[in-house]
Parts: sequence; C-alpha cells; structure tokens
Amino acid sequence: MSPVDELFALYEQWRRLTEDEGGAIEAGAWTQVEHYQSAKSRLQPRIIEVSQRVDAAAHEQNFRLVVERLMDLERRNSARLQERRRAAQEQKQVLDRSTRHLRQIHKSYVPPARSHWQSYS
Repeated sequence: MSPVDELFALYEQWRRLTEDEGGAIEAGAWTQVEHYQSAKSRLQPRIIEVSQRVDAAAHEQNFRLVVERLMDLERRNSARLQERRRAAQEQKQVLDRSTRHLRQIHKSYVPPARSHWQSYS
C-alpha cells in the first residue's frame, strides 16, 4: 500500500472514531468517549509517521480537504463537550441550592439535639 493510500485509510479511521466519539458525548457515555479518545491517541503517531513519507505537495493536494473536515468534526465534539459541561454545572448549582433549602427547612422543623452530658460544677 502506498503512503497516500495508507494515510487515506488512517484518516478514515480517525473520522469514524471522531463520529463515534460525538455520539458517545451526546449519550453521556463517558467510558466510551475515553475509549475513542485513547484510540485516536494511539492512531496519531502512525498518522505522523506516514505523513512524513508523503511529499508536501501531494499532502496538500490529497489531504487538505480531508484534514479540514476532520478538524470540523473535532470542533463539533469540543462544542458538544462544552455544552455538556455547562449543563452539568447548571444542574450542580440547582442541586446545591436545593440542598441549602432542605437544610434550612430541616433546621426550622427539627429542634437542635440536646447534649446527653451536663456539667455538674
């Protein structure tokens, strides 16, 4: 297989992993997200190695659009992650407020606990 063909195959693998990662982000399947990110990390050195065997003009001609599409997919996944993080932070704030309110309610209805020990001085 020529370096150009091999690089096409590697970029196609990256694309599939990134699309699957996006689905896992949407589903909140964080173990799967981690799996896809690890797979891409393992794929990256091979892409670099094969890219170095393709001359710059051939790389520009054959892969510019492919790389731009991959970068777009990565940006979408990053935006998805940011949105999920923002939603999780909002949910945490709501839960924190609820916890504070419940504590206040509890304090108003439950008398303070009395100490079983008394001082006899």
